[in-house]
Amino acid sequence: MQQRRSVTKAPNPALLEHGRKSMVHIADSEISHGSRRISQTRRFSQTMSDAGSSSIMSFRKSVNMKPRIELENTYRLEPKRLFPSGSVNKIIQSILDSYLVDISYDHEYCKTLCNKLSDIIKDDVRREVKDIDRYKLVCCVTIGQNKGQDLRVASRCVWNTELDTFAAASTSNAKLFAVATLYAVYFE
Repeated sequence: MQQRRSVTKAPNPALLEHGRKSMVHIADSEISHGSRRISQTRRFSQTMSDAGSSSIMSFRKSVNMKPRIELENTYRLEPKRLFPSGSVNKIIQSILDSYLVDISYDHEYCKTLCNKLSDIIKDDVRREVKDIDRYKLVCCVTIGQNKGQDLRVASRCVWNTELDTFAAASTSNAKLFAVATLYAVYFE
């Protein structure tokens, strides 16, 4: 009767938690039959399942998954109140003026500043203007170096001209210029 040889690979240590013992290689000369192989397989699968379940649990804790809230349909096709572009223009202008007072142009810093200003504008508009909960807000901020050049910022959108609108503001100093545009698209 011919003997079977079995080699079991050790698990990836990155998958196991700290302090857990990984399975060792079964020697080539060892015969893989009987209860010894079964017990080693059980220990290996239990170790792997323990490591996998704990990593999934820590992933769920770190993500802070909230239960999804299902709402009834309202069948409302028009907003309670139209988007107030005039007051939003003032909000955007005040944000740009306050954040870009004495800043010189640095392309790395301005790249992150565009993202931050975009988030700040959306958050402030949501907080200060009421009854715009069904409007999707998209904010684009452009910051560039001011060297006396001429620049036009333009955009095109396909939207409902009765309900969808935008608000824009710009500012400049001796070192840089900034243009912020907030698009408000009604979500039916």
